[in-house]
Amino acid sequence: MSRYARELDLRELNAHTQGILLTPPGSDVLDVGTADGHPVVEGLKARGCRVWGVEIDEEAAAAAAPLCEQMVVGNVEQLDLTSTFGGRKFDVVLCLDVLEHLVEPLDTLKRLKDLLTPTGIVVASIPNVTHAAVRLQLLDGAFTYTDTGLLDRTHVRFFDRTEVTALFDDAGLTVLERLEVRREPHETEIPIDLEKVPAETLAQVTADPDARVFQWMLVAKKSVEGAEVDTTGLSTALLDRVTAMEKAVRESHEHVTWLETNLRSKTTESERVAELDRTLRERISELVQAHEALKAARADLAVKDDYVRHLQLSLGLPADSPQEVPPPRAQGAHAAVDKLVETLDAHPKAARAARRTALVARKARRRG
Repeated sequence: MSRYARELDLRELNAHTQGILLTPPGSDVLDVGTADGHPVVEGLKARGCRVWGVEIDEEAAAAAAPLCEQMVVGNVEQLDLTSTFGGRKFDVVLCLDVLEHLVEPLDTLKRLKDLLTPTGIVVASIPNVTHAAVRLQLLDGAFTYTDTGLLDRTHVRFFDRTEVTALFDDAGLTVLERLEVRREPHETEIPIDLEKVPAETLAQVTADPDARVFQWMLVAKKSVEGAEVDTTGLSTALLDRVTAMEKAVRESHEHVTWLETNLRSKTTESERVAELDRTLRERISELVQAHEALKAARADLAVKDDYVRHLQLSLGLPADSPQEVPPPRAQGAHAAVDKLVETLDAHPKAARAARRTALVARKARRRG
């Protein structure tokens, strides 16, 4: 299996899966850099496409040949593409992770454009040399090649956003879709230990939206002078929306981090405020209880005063008079007192005052 082959999972957003999904079903496809046909050619055939291949590696080409209508072994920069394919035109020309391996990608792209049908498209993926992993490695004083990925040791050309745009413009191609395969700084083949990167440095590097772009996926058609072309396709619009949402999430996360940092620095002050708040609540609770007790005491006192006045009147005494109870009227007063005590017993708040006053009445009864 070619070192560029990988398992097919259409749910994963990488150059292979996007190249397959961006190719209309039933297309005639020229796959430049076919490798061993796994998984791209297999995926295209599953979508009803017919595939012609170009591959420089003889062993990989031999593995892919049974899957293709025609397999051409050779360097795409050196082939006479028109005569090689007998003047055939293609609905789609795939250049997945190819252009960065070429000495003159512009010249090759121009010749591939000539193989397109009038409505044909070029689908290409190009790695981004300005990814955060590359930037952080450079800041660490290194530029180390890897077997695959951003710094694949067989890469000849390196592209940033401006260079990608210039390449397609100069080739006479209008970009209809510009999608992105994204990876976080620690998710590429370049070993990055984020714990060793100062937070300020990491924030500055990743502030650039292109810092997380691992590859660009481009869909382009032949430019027609004077023709107006909608260069914001549905996929690009969705990507822009996702980008805006991711930015909002990052900003929210950064704000939460800032809040957590400031809260930690004010822990002592916050604890003091919390203690004062608890103390204040306890004092307020005590005041409420005292207020309720005072209201109950006032109510008991009012009941007691009313009872004393009633008792005085029942005994035939002027209100608030300290005179002794006349014996002839004592018996009737005792009965009135007993009835009033029964009534007060049904009211708990007044019962205590009533019982105290009833004692006075019983003493008067004994004297009578």
